[in-house]
Formats: sequence, C-alpha cells, structure tokens
Amino acid sequence: MPELFWLNNQITFSYFAIKIFQKSDTKMKTNALLFFALLMTSCVNKIDTKITSINHSDKIFQYSTKNGLLRNYYIGDLTVSDIKKSGDFGLGTFNMVDGEMVISNGNVYQVLTDGRINNMPSETLSPFVVTKFFNADTTFQLIGTYSLDSLKTSLSKMISSPTAVNIKANFKSLKSRSVDKVNDLSTTLEEIVAKQTIFNFSNVDGNIIGFWYPEYFDGVNFTGFHLHVLLNDLSGGGHLLDCSIENPTIELDFAPGVNVSLNLMTFK
Repeated sequence: MPELFWLNNQITFSYFAIKIFQKSDTKMKTNALLFFALLMTSCVNKIDTKITSINHSDKIFQYSTKNGLLRNYYIGDLTVSDIKKSGDFGLGTFNMVDGEMVISNGNVYQVLTDGRINNMPSETLSPFVVTKFFNADTTFQLIGTYSLDSLKTSLSKMISSPTAVNIKANFKSLKSRSVDKVNDLSTTLEEIVAKQTIFNFSNVDGNIIGFWYPEYFDGVNFTGFHLHVLLNDLSGGGHLLDCSIENPTIELDFAPGVNVSLNLMTFK
C-alpha cells in the first residue's frame, strides 16, 4: 500500500505539473520537461521493484498432514504440476506411498525401492507434500566430520521456527531408504516402513533436503528434522536414515509461516 500511495501522489503531482507547463515560457517549459522525465523514470523504477519482489511466497506450503498419513490417507489430488507452483524444494510421497519424493531445483523426483530415480510427469498425484521456494537466509560451513545425530544437535541450536534445510556435503557414508507402493488403504504407515528397502553408499556427493518443525506442530507435521537426500548424479536418494559427512555447507531458509492445504480426498 505505501508503494501505491507513492504512485498516486506522483500521478497527482504530474497533473499539476502539466497545468503549470501550459502557462510557462520556453525556458520554464524546457526545465519542466526535464523534471517531468526524471519524475516518470523514478515512477517506473518504483513499479519494477515492486513487481520483482512478489514473485513467490516465502512461506512453506504443505499439503495434508502427518496425522493424515498415520490414518492411512494415502490418496490425494495434488499434482506434480501443482507442487511446482508452490515450491522448488522439498519432500513428500506419491499416492499409495509409491516411493519417496525429493523436490530439488524445481524437479519432483521419485526414489523407488529398486534404486531407480524418476523425474515425475506433471499429472502424477500426491497425498502429502512439504515444499518451499528455497532462498537461503543464512549459509555457513561446519568444519569436521558429522554423524546425522551430531549434525541435528548442532543445527537445532540455531532454529526455533519452521525452517527449510539444505545441506551440501560429501558423504563418507550414507544410509537412506525407500518404500514399496501399498495395494490397499488398510496397510498402516508403520507396516509400510517395516518393509522398507535400505540403501548404503560411500564417498558420494549430494544434498540433504528437508525441514525442521517445532513441537507444537506435532500432528500437523513431523516435529524436529524430517530429511530426505538426493545424490548429485541421481544414482541414489530417499529418506535419510544416517550418514557421516565432512565439512558440510549448510543453508537455512527461515519461513515466516506455513500454509496448509487440506487433502479433500479424505472427505470423499
């Protein structure tokens, strides 16, 4: 609104400038033209700045909830195309829990239990997604070797509100998992995870992609860290179980809020 008020005042002032211009001599008209040109240039620059500052929301977008998954709501109507309109970074799963989802650089990847990674087409559906247009508020490097637990301990001291976390690292060792698609909605999430396929990697480069939520979000999302991983060469990924990383680069994007969209398929 302040920008609009500023613009309206400029237009009003320009109207009176034209009236003065019509009654002025040649010298005054020349000066008036120069002033009016500068005025309009500053007005255009102001408009451009406003437009570029509203490209995307800085909030986390979430579709459905943790409790939805725990209650076997495995069918959603959110498409990959819709996901890309809400963020370029994040995690989730696909209908009937068909593998792990990793969102990186605007691509929505599916990590399957046979190790394949698919860049998913726009019509693919999801029952649960957490995503954000990632723009780091702070970037720093941790020196030394960190396990997943020690990494979480270090980062927890720096975070107090919903935050997107991107970690670039060389993995001395990496353990991740994926899960198979279920055949019916009676299978619990606990039963699905019990049959998980575990992947082990060593000396690989990749990104840890995920979020941190405070305790008061329990039920809405998984509290603490929820982290997935994707290797740079797309040879592996999934839900992060454990790792040993060296001198990781940490990027934290603190969200001013969380927009939660209900999975309306649960009401049908």
